[in-house]
Amino acid sequence: MVVLSGPALKAARDCALIAVKHRKMSGVPYRTYEALACELNEAVSASGQADMRSPAISKAVAVDRPNVPITEAAARLGISDRHARRLAPKLEGKKIAGRWFVDEIALRQHIEGRQ
Repeated sequence: MVVLSGPALKAARDCALIAVKHRKMSGVPYRTYEALACELNEAVSASGQADMRSPAISKAVAVDRPNVPITEAAARLGISDRHARRLAPKLEGKKIAGRWFVDEIALRQHIEGRQ
């Protein structure tokens, strides 16, 4: 557990917003950071600090399942990147900005099923 208040809370929210912006521009998953920014914004609002600027995110968003880059998935499976790309659709993979990402939960289930 981490407790933030005052300027630290505002700085954490701003960091989450910066992460969202850069991850969107890079074409990598950003929904988790967006949800974090929403939660931090609600905490700032609840503390009554009205002098802070309003963030770009004003409502909560659904958090997607965590995504794992295909190179990490290949390493965890002990297979080549090429073979991992072939398996990606079976692992609920998505191609984002030309790079494959697979679902963390599907990857874990695949690993457990092989054992």
